[in-house]
Order: sequence, then structure tokens, then C-alpha cells
Amino acid sequence: MAQALQLSSDRYCPLDNEPYMSDGQLAYFKGKLMQRKDELRNRISKSIKKIKTLEGTQADILDRSNAYIDLELEVKSFERHSDMIVQVDRALARIDDGSFGYCELTGDEIGLRRLEAIPFATMSINALEEFETDQRSMFVSRRTLYS
Repeated sequence: MAQALQLSSDRYCPLDNEPYMSDGQLAYFKGKLMQRKDELRNRISKSIKKIKTLEGTQADILDRSNAYIDLELEVKSFERHSDMIVQVDRALARIDDGSFGYCELTGDEIGLRRLEAIPFATMSINALEEFETDQRSMFVSRRTLYS
């Protein structure tokens, strides 16, 4: 009897002839996203605790400067993790609506390897490369225009 889900070192290994975004794949990525969300919540919690401890007033100007730098780094970390939770929540919503695993620009498959690396990815590699090329050319055009 074949298993619907095969894991090899915490990676999804599709069965032969398994359709893309099968129930097993969706369940695997949903679990992976939920685990990522829990990790991000823990990191946010740690950042909040660290931010609260860094709020103390330092007498020495160098200590105060270092404390402000540490505080800025923690706030940026907090913001980055908060943004990632939003991306994870959007990916979970895509699982629910049936669009998970497909490029938002082209509708093509994103691919299991890319989703394994970045489970909240919204674009295929080809679409991302095209998007970045368009962004670069737009930047160069603006630079030329204002030069």
C-alpha cells in the first residue's frame, strides 16, 4: 500500500505520478507553514522582551548609543518577522482557496523545490526573474530620465 505522504529528512517527496498540489502535498505545506508561523511568533515574543529590556536609561553616552543601535536592530527584526507572518497567513489562505503552489502572475506551477525552500512563495522562478528584469529596466529608465 502506497503512502500519501513521504517525508525524507523533513522534505516532501512526491510519489510516482502524484498530481501537483495533491492533498498530501497541501497537508505537508500547511504543516510547514504552521510550524514557521509558530517559530516567527516565538521570535517576535523574544524581540518584544529584548526591546523592553533595552528601554532602560544609560548614563554613559557610548552605552546609550549602543543601546539605541541594539534597539533599532530588534525593532527591524520584529518588523521583518511580523511581515513574514503576514506572508505565511496569505499562503495558508491560498491553501484554503486552492491557489497555493501556483504563480500569482502566470498561473504556472511554482514547483515543489521552490516551495520547500520558501513555502510562502507567490511567484515561479521564471516570473520572478522577469519581474526583477522589468524592475531593473524601470529603474534604469527613471535614472536616465532624471539625469
